Amino acid sequence: MKSNASVVLLGASRRVIFSAFLVLALALGVLGLAGCGKPNPSRSAESGHSEQQDETAASNGSGSGNTGDSAAVSAVPVFDPSKPEVIHRGNPNRPMVALTIDDGWNRDDRIFDLLRAQSVPATTFLIGGRGVAEGDPAWVKSLDDAGLEVCSHTYDHYKLTDHPEEYIANDIKHGLDVIQSITGKRLPYMRPPGGFVNEAVIQAAVENHCYIVMWTSAFGDTDEKVTADQEVQSVLANLCNGDIILCHWGGYHTYEAMSRLIPEIRARGYEFGTLSDVLAP
Repeated sequence: MKSNASVVLLGASRRVIFSAFLVLALALGVLGLAGCGKPNPSRSAESGHSEQQDETAASNGSGSGNTGDSAAVSAVPVFDPSKPEVIHRGNPNRPMVALTIDDGWNRDDRIFDLLRAQSVPATTFLIGGRGVAEGDPAWVKSLDDAGLEVCSHTYDHYKLTDHPEEYIANDIKHGLDVIQSITGKRLPYMRPPGGFVNEAVIQAAVENHCYIVMWTSAFGDTDEKVTADQEVQSVLANLCNGDIILCHWGGYHTYEAMSRLIPEIRARGYEFGTLSDVLAP
């Protein structure tokens, strides 16, 4: 027969083991819920800059961000030089992603129709010149009126890292000026063509009081050989809180991929928001 001391000791040991097991199980559960794939570096030509998160770049006060027909941003975010200059991802603590659409030439107008029909807020980076924003200000205004954030993709849309800082700064400023002249807003976000960034580009962006916005995942819709299936999988493979998703108004199969991705991303528990929504704390 076991002594009373042995029974007490055995019971205590079992309680300790059970408690440890419970803590481990809870920890694994939390990791399973919060786990996300890492960004795909092959989609970003960011010239060696490390990934940085800017969780609190700005808040636009627009609520949940799932009202595609809502009024445009009421309070334009302000550039904060104390924050990282290069943005790759939004807030990692909320299940929200930002759909960002670049360029504006050869556009497929079904994309805009789809965003409105599905009440998807989005952010667009438009070329200021080359027949895009300056060439069709009514279209740019319609995007702003529908609640999209309209940002600059520079004026000339040339590879910035091939040019001196003075040219870069002027190209960024000119692009921002054109968008502001149409929408009345100067959002502090700029996406460099091709994602090419160096110190001169960063400095020129800072001089113009705007962040450089990269991306976490991309459709890959600038490749004529890509399929809609591949575009969908490219985005879903590492879907994660705060994702900034890149596609193009005139990309290959962009409309088809987007029409499949919107319901699938929502089915996985994510909301869509503008860039400012996703960056908000």
